[in-house]
Amino acid sequence: MKLWLFTCILSAAVAVVAAAQGAAPRSVWDSVYTDAQAKRGEKVSTEQCARCHGQTLTGAEAAPALVGDVFNANWEGVALGDLFERIRISMPQDTPGSLSRQQNADVIAYLLKAGKFPAGDKELGTDTTVLAQIRFVSNRPQP
Repeated sequence: MKLWLFTCILSAAVAVVAAAQGAAPRSVWDSVYTDAQAKRGEKVSTEQCARCHGQTLTGAEAAPALVGDVFNANWEGVALGDLFERIRISMPQDTPGSLSRQQNADVIAYLLKAGKFPAGDKELGTDTTVLAQIRFVSNRPQP
């Protein structure tokens, strides 16, 4: 719980610093992962996540969905750094922390692809400070 609180505070601090420096806010709509990365994430998901979250990521038994309205509502406005840390310290449930940082980022890329967020030409990184600057926003921002 302390790590979760620390992560939230760190995300807020990074957002304040970025805003003060005039950095444009980023969201999952800003093409923050690549198709190749999502493909790697799909492989990890099939091997490590599907047994609990289902092949289509819509949830199974006690494991929540990783796509769709409930997932979107739960993560709305939250930094990808928080999602990354949640996966890093608690997943897979039977062997938490066993995935590499790259595998965690790849899984998030796959979740974004499955959620129909656009891919780009730069991979989603593994630095939580950078990931803290990217917000999960379920609806495309209006220009």
